[in-house]
Amino acid sequence: MGKYGISMLFQVILVALFTRLSAQQKITAVEFTGLTKTKISFLRQYVTVDEGVPYDSVQLAKDRQQLLNLTLLAEVEVRITGDSSHVKIVFVCREMINTLPVFALGKTVDTFWFKAGLQSLNFSGRGDRLFAYYQYYDRHSIYLNYAADRIGSSKWGATASLIKWATIEPLNSMGGVSNYDYTNYTGYASAVHFLTFRETLDLGVGIFNERFEPKQPQDNELNEIVQGNKILSKFIFKSNHLDYKAFNVEGIYNQFNVEFIHSLDEVENFVTVFNDFRFFKLVGKRFNWANRLRTGIATNDDNPFAPFVLDSYLNIRGVGNRVDRGTGSIVFNTEFRYALFDAKMFAAQGVGFFDFGSWRKPGGSFNDFTKTENMRAFSGVGFRFIYKRAFDTMLRIDFGYDYNKNAGLVVGIGQYF
Repeated sequence: MGKYGISMLFQVILVALFTRLSAQQKITAVEFTGLTKTKISFLRQYVTVDEGVPYDSVQLAKDRQQLLNLTLLAEVEVRITGDSSHVKIVFVCREMINTLPVFALGKTVDTFWFKAGLQSLNFSGRGDRLFAYYQYYDRHSIYLNYAADRIGSSKWGATASLIKWATIEPLNSMGGVSNYDYTNYTGYASAVHFLTFRETLDLGVGIFNERFEPKQPQDNELNEIVQGNKILSKFIFKSNHLDYKAFNVEGIYNQFNVEFIHSLDEVENFVTVFNDFRFFKLVGKRFNWANRLRTGIATNDDNPFAPFVLDSYLNIRGVGNRVDRGTGSIVFNTEFRYALFDAKMFAAQGVGFFDFGSWRKPGGSFNDFTKTENMRAFSGVGFRFIYKRAFDTMLRIDFGYDYNKNAGLVVGIGQYF
């Protein structure tokens, strides 16, 4: 046997010996340090390493990433001590700032909006979330939501919401634009079942009352639309295989929604189905490629207030606010995020993006998706100024432009998607 054969055999023996020793190592203790609010009992539900089980470095790395994916911890360092037969694992954590003010505002030619309130992403230390804010968007709205990530040590969570939502909704018609006051009072609750760490099933029910009223008596194309009292039932399946790496994201996310609205008055029942697919890829050290494909279909009533809305803040940057509505929607967003700098507390990204969408008109056909007049395509550039010690806390500015020389500036908090 030549010297290269002997060397290779020696390496194989070393690898086999190391593997065997690693397999024989047992975990004697699992500890968490650095926590001020988050309960250790809550974090233990998201890791598989435990006392008495064999040490597995690959699984430990997955557990560390799973803790980061909770978006409660800014940093998680794993420290391992022990000998050839026993190891002790310590997760050294640094929590994010989880209680933050809610503040945002925007201005277009015809609209001013303002939002202020409070959000807690770790209300009692068990990953439960509380959102409470007031919004002025031509009219006054109040939103209150609580979501328990897990109830005790079970695989069940719960959500509850109370909402008064009031806006002015424009109705585009042959005679111009008519404005309607839209008011919605909603009470909603759901039960969330964790199928795995990354898959959840959400079943919810709520009751709401909504009303459309014309702003001016002369706006009488639809004198008064009263949609009355209704029961809302929801089925939501989420598959979240995203890994968070500071302000960058990698992986795949999919959310499938089915909503059924049963009218308690004379209005017909209504069904909405939509799917949200997202794909993120890290390219080198500075580029993060982000993609979103949203598709939806709903009961095809000839109703001017159809559920899918064309809007700068929702799907097509630069197009304007509540430009059009439809009973079907296909929207694709893609953007390249480039890290301009990355410091200890702050970072910044430059963004290039392309947004495309097509809509089915209320009462229309599937051919509407292929008609040019129902399509919108905007491209543009943006900027993100990021505060790294709180999740998704950044100032977002995007400028979108289309081939018809339409343009618009969109300002918000958090990534666009």
